[in-house]
Amino acid sequence: MPAELPDRLKLGEYKLDRLLGRGGSGTVYRGFDPETNQVVAIKLFHENFFASKAHVKELARSATHFRKFDHPNVVKTYGFFSCEDGHCLVMEYVDGPDMKWYIENRPWNLQERLVIVAQICNGLQYIHDQGYTHHDLKPGNILFTRKGQAKVSDYSLSRARLFGMLGGSLKEQITPMYVAPEIIADGKASPKSDMYSLGVTLYYLFTGQLPYQADSLQKLYMCHLRTKPEHPSNINRRCPRPLGDIIMRMLEKNPDKRFESFDELRIRLSDIGQSRI
Repeated sequence: MPAELPDRLKLGEYKLDRLLGRGGSGTVYRGFDPETNQVVAIKLFHENFFASKAHVKELARSATHFRKFDHPNVVKTYGFFSCEDGHCLVMEYVDGPDMKWYIENRPWNLQERLVIVAQICNGLQYIHDQGYTHHDLKPGNILFTRKGQAKVSDYSLSRARLFGMLGGSLKEQITPMYVAPEIIADGKASPKSDMYSLGVTLYYLFTGQLPYQADSLQKLYMCHLRTKPEHPSNINRRCPRPLGDIIMRMLEKNPDKRFESFDELRIRLSDIGQSRI
């Protein structure tokens, strides 16, 4: 993928050399630690992202907790700082593409894709075990190293205390195609919301298309709330029926009908085909 030059040369003391991506909450750059020259990823949050000064302080505190996270399938967090350009989160730089690129460019291989999903399940289960919820899971937030290891990224709003600070804007902070029905309905996010978002992601991974087609945000939200998507195996015959059934359960409107945990989901997926995940 061609490198895109950044729209600025520095953030605080960090030198920047590449624009990595833009999203609903901020812009991500590749930079260099001024003391160690280590390559890092730096997320500059949008100016209107924070609801209050308390929200900024809480995210800074959460970043301190995130620094303790240590899992091969979770992007590491190094710190949080504020500068004249705004508020920034410093993270591990992952040197490969994201899952969106993978879906659009890699040849179909069922076993390879199941192994990737198992890694994602391991990463999300670890985040949940620490008392956090991702709440904005999507292909762009699943990154790959050049060796093919999957890592869950952008879990910076995970702690439940932050949801109240976001107030009614929570669903606006989440990519609409991947948002769980309960977040649309009452603004409540939980590990089961991550299960739904991964369900949408897996639907895309194993069919090549998203579960809902809508020409407006309101219609899309109504699909999340009321419409049952076409079974994945009806769209792509290479997707085994039992795998499609698993994805459909992840997309249940009622959170209680989804899998209890990502450990349970990973075990269920290991039964697909000859996989030994």
